[in-house]
Amino acid sequence: MQGVIFTSRNKDNKDLPGFKQRTFSFLSEKPLSEINKFNNFSLEGVPGELSRFYVTVNKRKNDTTIRSLQHYLLDHPDYPMTKIENKVTSLAMSPENAAEHKWLFDFDATDGIDDFVSDLEAEGFKKEEIEVYKTVNNYAVIVPHGFDSRNILKKYDCVELKRDGLLCVAWNSIEKED
Repeated sequence: MQGVIFTSRNKDNKDLPGFKQRTFSFLSEKPLSEINKFNNFSLEGVPGELSRFYVTVNKRKNDTTIRSLQHYLLDHPDYPMTKIENKVTSLAMSPENAAEHKWLFDFDATDGIDDFVSDLEAEGFKKEEIEVYKTVNNYAVIVPHGFDSRNILKKYDCVELKRDGLLCVAWNSIEKED
């Protein structure tokens, strides 16, 4: 299972009249098949609003998430059951419930991505292990495990490391009314 987040952020939509930041998160066994839910989420926005569809890079562990929920409910016996899905999603997305340990690099430049990938190969990754995705503005690069990233991060000031990150897999903007 993976975490899914649909969001319309202030950062993308701050100048739109009537805009209010929105977020919807849940767990899914097949997160990329949730595109219809995302399209409905997008349609609920104001004209011109940009919405993003994120998926956790790392799958989540079901068994440890259940244990986390059990402990949480024992410690908070008055927790409202109407909010249980949100709590389960939050617990599943915590780092200790990650089933994998992939790293995501947010590459925030329009050029230089090929050089960055070459430098990852020089760090010992095989080309087929490095996943490059186009995002709303630039790129996301995923590697299968961690490494000493200090040198590569020094070299690229346009790169941010997200150890248990979220990959933006889709985005949508509602047409502005004329």
